[in-house]
Amino acid sequence: MADFLVPTHGTICWHELASRDLEAAKAFYKEMFGWELAKSNVSPVAYDEIHIGGRAVGGMMAIDESWGPEPPPSNWTAYIAVENADETAEAIKANGGTVNHGPFDAPGVGRIVLCSDPCGAHFALIQFAAG
Repeated sequence: MADFLVPTHGTICWHELASRDLEAAKAFYKEMFGWELAKSNVSPVAYDEIHIGGRAVGGMMAIDESWGPEPPPSNWTAYIAVENADETAEAIKANGGTVNHGPFDAPGVGRIVLCSDPCGAHFALIQFAAG
């Protein structure tokens, strides 16, 4: 993630689009908002970083067959920066939320947890890798 400042705990710091038609989504957002897209060199899947004013602010990836027989609709996920993903995941469960996947390591990025709040809204946690 080039030109990215690591945010403080609790900050919504990244937005990620998972799309059933990635090429159409890329064309739409580029046309509507002038976003610059750059292929990521840290993701193990095909991933485009969203850049605004030279700063990485989010990413896009395709929903494909690897998502299973009943993939979700296209969706955005907000990532919240945390100091410790494992501890925060436990706190989410203790406070009525759900951990849907993880914690897991994303090489070159950090530790990620996919969650839902008590009302069912989805979000993600990210503990950025040191360095």
